[in-house]
Amino acid sequence: MFKFVLIASLLVALALAAPPRDETEQERLDREALEQYQNENAQYNFDSKVIDNINDGQITRKEQREGGTVRGSYSYVDGYVERHVEYIADKDGYRIIKDEMKDIGDGPQFDPEGQADVEGSMIGKYSIKLDKTDEEKHYKDARA
Repeated sequence: MFKFVLIASLLVALALAAPPRDETEQERLDREALEQYQNENAQYNFDSKVIDNINDGQITRKEQREGGTVRGSYSYVDGYVERHVEYIADKDGYRIIKDEMKDIGDGPQFDPEGQADVEGSMIGKYSIKLDKTDEEKHYKDARA
């Protein structure tokens, strides 16, 4: 049995140590054509939103892709600022086309009675409340 394990281990080590086979010119051309086709025809669309009334924050994001162009936006509110950014990424690179920010306060206000609502095109909707049965297992006011 020991000989079998030793020989099998040596064969596996030899197989892993063998240099990878070089891609042929035709394989390279086929791979590049497939990648180009996938990029030109790619499509997706998603969004997500978190309204956190426990830690006084909000985050939203939307993005869509049509071929080689991605357009999107994100926003957040953190108790200090409210910010909204819109962007595009295409053959000319990633560019921010709108960036707005305004001061809104002196920081987030912790609310242990609050609720965080989460929503997304891929995950549906759900809400979170603090588990107050164990003091060590939930967020606390960082400024307290």
